[in-house]
Amino acid sequence: MSHPGRAVRVTLAVGALLPAALLVWSVLGMHRGLLLSDGLRGHFWPWAPELGRPSGLSPSASALSDPVWQFVPWVEMAKRELGAGRLPLWNPHQEAGQPLLANAQSALGSPLLWPALALPLFPGWNLSLLLRLLASAVGGYLLARDLGRSRAASLLAASVCGLSGPFVAWLEHPHTLTAGAVPWLLLAVRRAGRVARPWASAGVAATTALVLAGGHPETAMMAALLAAAFLVAGGQDRRAVAPALAGAVLGAGLAAPLLLPFLEYLLQSAAWIGADRYAAPLPLRDLLRLLTPSLRGSHPIEAAAYLSVGVLPLAVAGAFTGRRERDSRMLIVASASLLVAAYANPLSDLLASASTVRWSRTLLLLPIPVSLLAARGLDGLSTRARRAGRAAPHLAFGIAAGCAAELLAAARGVHAVAPENPLLRTPILERLAADPGPFRILPLHTFLPANTATSLGLDDLRGYDALAVRAFRTGREKAGRFRGVPTHTDVVAPWDLARGGRELDAWNVKYLLLHPQFAFSAATMNERLGLDLEEVYSGADGKLLLNRRAKSRARVERNGRDEGAVVIVDRTPTRWLFDVTAPAGGTLVVANAGYPGWRAYVDGRPARVGGGVGRRQEIDIASGRHRVDLAYRPLSFLLGLLVSAVTVLILGAGLARPHRSMGSRTGR
Repeated sequence: MSHPGRAVRVTLAVGALLPAALLVWSVLGMHRGLLLSDGLRGHFWPWAPELGRPSGLSPSASALSDPVWQFVPWVEMAKRELGAGRLPLWNPHQEAGQPLLANAQSALGSPLLWPALALPLFPGWNLSLLLRLLASAVGGYLLARDLGRSRAASLLAASVCGLSGPFVAWLEHPHTLTAGAVPWLLLAVRRAGRVARPWASAGVAATTALVLAGGHPETAMMAALLAAAFLVAGGQDRRAVAPALAGAVLGAGLAAPLLLPFLEYLLQSAAWIGADRYAAPLPLRDLLRLLTPSLRGSHPIEAAAYLSVGVLPLAVAGAFTGRRERDSRMLIVASASLLVAAYANPLSDLLASASTVRWSRTLLLLPIPVSLLAARGLDGLSTRARRAGRAAPHLAFGIAAGCAAELLAAARGVHAVAPENPLLRTPILERLAADPGPFRILPLHTFLPANTATSLGLDDLRGYDALAVRAFRTGREKAGRFRGVPTHTDVVAPWDLARGGRELDAWNVKYLLLHPQFAFSAATMNERLGLDLEEVYSGADGKLLLNRRAKSRARVERNGRDEGAVVIVDRTPTRWLFDVTAPAGGTLVVANAGYPGWRAYVDGRPARVGGGVGRRQEIDIASGRHRVDLAYRPLSFLLGLLVSAVTVLILGAGLARPHRSMGSRTGR
């Protein structure tokens, strides 16, 4: 049966959404280049010499370094893999090899990121950012309508959900890939709690999977708590709650190809023991950020909380007038809880000390309940205006439009605009690109910040990752002391390298990269550290030191000595193919970090991959010539695919069967 009225409404909605999207695109400067603070490169070598030139980069938005050093390089890596017809499962360019898809923050399974994967970086990256804004805004609008709010009030909720200070501040991060789906999850949970029908459970499953695919587990956990509050607020009986809970479980099943590899990685990671986590709540002074987009001394991203000065009094009015309604009481409690978790007080201090969760990130979800309270307040104001004989609808739309304009003005300039191609080649990088490899590099101090090598296709011994394989990080300390500095993470200074350089040699570190202002020579480092370095390039963009003792990436070792010959026939991030000659047998050592899922086949027969997680891979080889195939085929991912397929079948079977409705409950 056709629904012409619904088709007309959808057409009108899309027609209204397009100009709004174009306005946001223009105001944020997305038409001028990448919405990315790529000028940060101007602080570091080898790009620093370009700083100040007409075509160079200007440092800006230093608090937004993660997208430059992490998220965009991972997108570029995934694009290369997908373009070659391979799944982006493994990143060989950081820390001797680390999982890529299993790293939740890569967020490669989120449809909101797919424009950046399917299109050139410009405009694909910008389209992904715009899609996050629109997803959150449209979800906020529909959620407000489901709560009984007017169109004007729902537009107010939409603008706050999509353009709030926290959402805009975290726009380039996976936080918003997760948070942008939360209004849709809350909408699905409300509907599933009212009507026990298969389509309602399917809606919860789809939105749960979208939240989980967003790539930020902390935000997903907070979203689950907020969804539970929405479900409880409806006061449904057990029969009505069950469909929502079943949908959440099925949603986790749909996301299993992402969840299971992530859990495997988490258990192997330094994050599992809380390494490098600083989870202190925000100071009470930062509450002023609710009233102003910026505040001297306040972190521009972590403390972002601006919701428009017009929204706050409306939210207070909505809380007061709706205090007797179950939904409004839930929104009041949710808003208060999110604030209490974010700012310093005894409870937030207890949460911070008892976990490694950054509870201050609850600010990212705060706009949802506050905007819904504000929508309630705006409807109350419209009702009073109507009773006074004033043009209530025009007044309501005017207030909603004013708040949206205010938020859009505050969003302008938060994110810098970079040239369309953010990758700036320099002579030292061209020199490295000319070496066919494979080899590893180790930039010293803050030269070539970690993970930037991923964009360049270079294999770095360092990494910039929220997880990182704990065993590798621990074992790498034999090569030197790696630490964080105020401007960056995972840094090793020249004099922090271990004397003798045996681990550098064993990990196939062929080149060290050095700031040009360091006056000492390769000979000085050789004398002080017992290395064997040769300076093969020196220019304004840095120094390139060749490690003449670096071992091959793959070699045959026997009794502690290199014997035999290894030819690399083919190599991709997830597969290495070798021709091995071992006259007396031995161990094929591949200087890549071991990890669950790497499998070896010697002359077509399965062979054990030894060495251990985070350590160099080892395969026993008999005497003679052999063909060795080393491939990354993670069981966690394959099992996730199976679970996801079964979940799809369950959902399909449920939707295909006729069901009786339990009736409808307002839940208000």
